[in-house]
Amino acid sequence: MKKAVCISCSDHYDHRLHVAAECLREYGYDTTYITSDFDHTRKEHFVCSVDGCVQLPARPYQKNLSLDRILSHRNFARDVFRYLESQPQQPDVLVVLLPPNFLAHYGAKYKKRHPGVRLIFDIFDLWPETFPGGKIKTLLAPVFKVWAALRDRNLNKADFVVTECEMFRQKLGLPDATSKAVWLCAEPLDLPKTAPQLGSEKLELCYLGAINNIISIPDICSLIKELTSKKPVTLHIIGKGERQEEFIQQAKAAGAEVVYYGPVYDAQKKQEIINRCRFGLNIMKSSVCIGLTMKSVDYFRFGLPIINNIPGDTKLLVQEKHIGVQLEDAKKILSLTTEDCLAMRQTVEEMFRTCFEKSVVLEQYSQILQRLL
Repeated sequence: MKKAVCISCSDHYDHRLHVAAECLREYGYDTTYITSDFDHTRKEHFVCSVDGCVQLPARPYQKNLSLDRILSHRNFARDVFRYLESQPQQPDVLVVLLPPNFLAHYGAKYKKRHPGVRLIFDIFDLWPETFPGGKIKTLLAPVFKVWAALRDRNLNKADFVVTECEMFRQKLGLPDATSKAVWLCAEPLDLPKTAPQLGSEKLELCYLGAINNIISIPDICSLIKELTSKKPVTLHIIGKGERQEEFIQQAKAAGAEVVYYGPVYDAQKKQEIINRCRFGLNIMKSSVCIGLTMKSVDYFRFGLPIINNIPGDTKLLVQEKHIGVQLEDAKKILSLTTEDCLAMRQTVEEMFRTCFEKSVVLEQYSQILQRLL
């Protein structure tokens, strides 16, 4: 049987690789998923839930910006291709999720040894470009340049490169013939349709997702101050992260009533919260190189328009599809009626169905595989 292998150091199977794996199985490939045994978010050992997954031991680390992390990623990339070489049958197709960029380096070497393999790099993040700006980024610029080169000088060794967004594809200067942007996807909600409960006495907003060092708390709080001067604001926060206390306290100081739920995994509960909100906050530091976020796709999945400052693909969606407003124009939401907001929700739902629903993205990935295979 034809064999395919999907590789992710950070276990992003559910975000990206499940689409590739499903398509490959439909094409008749016996498909294996390989990841590490280290959760790079919680910084602890974990057991992957994907059926038939092969987990390779990874060097643990505690700090994201550290030599230990670099060595952990280097060792995993080296070990995963050593593992493939040890198997009785080499794969016919390899789908390798980047970063870490070491996977591009060792993946290109594997391709050179096995020129018959179809090698696909799938770029879901640009690292180190996504590192927030500041003195540290300036200081480490020479190191970051070398780190990025591990990826850039090896992309042309792949048979095809998939990027999470068009912004990444353009930034990397990838040729049209051997690259394509394939957006993140999500399953449609399997929930009874419930009408949003949008009150008119106050403005209710939602923040959904990780509360980390790439979100712009100052920009969010500046927005809250501007809005609360005209109407009371309630901020519903779903998620957690290393900056959650800072975020909660500064949002309160800016004038918002804050309701903090922590992580919410139940879709019904999440829908109940989001149904009270007029917009979701999709606001990150301007120095971060991101064109599309899983956060925004989650908002779209629940039919929630966004207040956005992400450039590239997301900005174009806001401007062309009218599924929210840009941060610089956010004061416009004060003049929107409940009927306006409900109509915008319907626009978001339609856009999600045509752009981000899993079946749509599966078809895009299938077209790529059809060209290659």
